[in-house]
Amino acid sequence: MMEIGERTLFKLVETINRHLPEKRKSLKALLEMDSPEIRGRDGIDYYIEREELEFIACYVDEFEQDRFMIPIILEMASIGGEYVIYVRDRRHAEFIEKAFGFDRYVDNIMMLYSYEMQRIRKKLKTTSQVMFRP
Repeated sequence: MMEIGERTLFKLVETINRHLPEKRKSLKALLEMDSPEIRGRDGIDYYIEREELEFIACYVDEFEQDRFMIPIILEMASIGGEYVIYVRDRRHAEFIEKAFGFDRYVDNIMMLYSYEMQRIRKKLKTTSQVMFRP
């Protein structure tokens, strides 16, 4: 079996994560835009569905919308051969808890299983992104 060196693995993951944003934007700022979009590290502008932004806004207090950053990052990691997803941002975790009912925390970080992430991604295709962590 071929082993991948640690450096090669990190380069591979870096390449996979190129879709992540250069700079995240607030929910409030995106709601105010005529054509909401976020530029990825790969230089591509990713369109954000207004319907998704409005769904999120239903669960996020108006005074918090300028601090609620988009996209919602779902961090995928492999633990013991099983994939788990972490939601490290407290505001994102609170939103997911309210909107989807998930409330599993480990050391104050929300933890999801793959099948739970699928439910979130189905509803939030353009406002959430999966990040891979080696």
